[in-house]
Amino acid sequence: MKRSTLRSFGIAFFIMGLFLTFTDSTSSDRTTEAQYKEKIAALEQQLNDANDTISELQQKEPAQPTAETSATKAPEENNTDLKASASESKSSNEEIVTDTLYIYSGLTPAEVAQKLKDMRIINNSVEMELFLAQPEYATTIQKGQFELNSSMSIEEIADTITGK
Repeated sequence: MKRSTLRSFGIAFFIMGLFLTFTDSTSSDRTTEAQYKEKIAALEQQLNDANDTISELQQKEPAQPTAETSATKAPEENNTDLKASASESKSSNEEIVTDTLYIYSGLTPAEVAQKLKDMRIINNSVEMELFLAQPEYATTIQKGQFELNSSMSIEEIADTITGK
């Protein structure tokens, strides 16, 4: 076979590939568009159903106290309500979680911080990650198991897992 024949076959295959790619992408765009329209219609129907349910429930329930009625309460009652809700939130926030952290070789500070957050020892994994990324902590994280609790500060946790 001649070179010119091979080139013409190569060019023909290339052109056919472009043609098939172009026609395939335009037909899939049409089907995708139709699918999106169907999904949007279904979601709008769900939204309408949910709004109907909400309006039915609001009609069945007795009227809730409004801001005006709660503002007309005696100041002592408002303070009592605030104190009760504050003490409830404190008791739920003061729950101390104790768990064992297992650190193995190759674990990064980000992974350690995420594990601590998953165990509910800390609330903000980014803050812990940044703290552990400091040079004095990042290079000294030790392998092993560490008993930690949520009452410990970030610095105490870092000191525990680095052995400082």
